[in-house]
Amino acid sequence: MKTLFILLLSSLLFSCFVPRSKRIPPLEYMQIQLSEINDSLYQTETEPIQIDSLQLEANILTLFYSCPDDPGEVRLVGSSMIAKSFPPIRSCKLMSTNTKMRSHNLSPFKGSVVFDLKPLSYKTTKDAATYIQLQGWPEKLLFIYTD
Repeated sequence: MKTLFILLLSSLLFSCFVPRSKRIPPLEYMQIQLSEINDSLYQTETEPIQIDSLQLEANILTLFYSCPDDPGEVRLVGSSMIAKSFPPIRSCKLMSTNTKMRSHNLSPFKGSVVFDLKPLSYKTTKDAATYIQLQGWPEKLLFIYTD
């Protein structure tokens, strides 16, 4: 009986000192940022942000990225120029507010961000299609405007 009590007490004591993993907030609770069309920002050079994966649902784009250091605020900036095709193609890229990133970190910074793509649409009518050509992603994304 003493052995069982000591075993139970030691396992309880051990579980109190085991570090718990950090919880990552679910994507539903992430703040949605608006994308923007801005030629002056689109033309500026920034540090590269590598897109690891993405998810497009209706007008919401979720990006998972990595870069050498914390990029600060990440923005999705599109060019006002549109390729004449059907549907039209808009070029976009990710921009960071942190202008100088240090690359001496051994492990890259990983993050995710959620954007509303409505400002990047060619037409603001229901079911208007626009391709989004995101710099650093090999495929074009088909975005259909919804009300």
